[in-house]
Amino acid sequence: MRRRTIAGLGLFCLLAACAQQAGSPTAATMAWSLNHAEGEGAKLAFGEPDSDNLLLMMTCQARSGEVMVTVAAPENRPAHAIELKSNDRTTRLPGQIVPAMAEGEALIEAQTPATNPTLANFARTGDLSIGGDGSSAKLPVRANERQVVRNFLATCRAA
Repeated sequence: MRRRTIAGLGLFCLLAACAQQAGSPTAATMAWSLNHAEGEGAKLAFGEPDSDNLLLMMTCQARSGEVMVTVAAPENRPAHAIELKSNDRTTRLPGQIVPAMAEGEALIEAQTPATNPTLANFARTGDLSIGGDGSSAKLPVRANERQVVRNFLATCRAA
């Protein structure tokens, strides 16, 4: 599964790099989506609709109790941690840098329990910011997307 995830994320980074050259969308034009792929588990992504331009992807196997958080970073300055913030909750996840298929890009992966208090607050409030290299980005959740986030975390939690 990990190789397919890395390959899939590498592909989205490659396509995202091409899309960014054509015109970079803002977080306001991006949305949350949830997909279930047989053998790959659940994937919650924040990105441009109907494209592979993603800012964040979270994946898990059903009832595994664990969530893999993945973000793209410049290869020459990748962070070694991912910071998740939801209102007053903050979690710093030690990350592993893995190569991406897009030239000049790297992926940062970090694993966290599905019961992580920051993720639970995110599901409850819809507030999430992500950072890791000294900067952060707010990833807004529209009212109709909150259930998507809740469904993802419910899928991931251990039985």
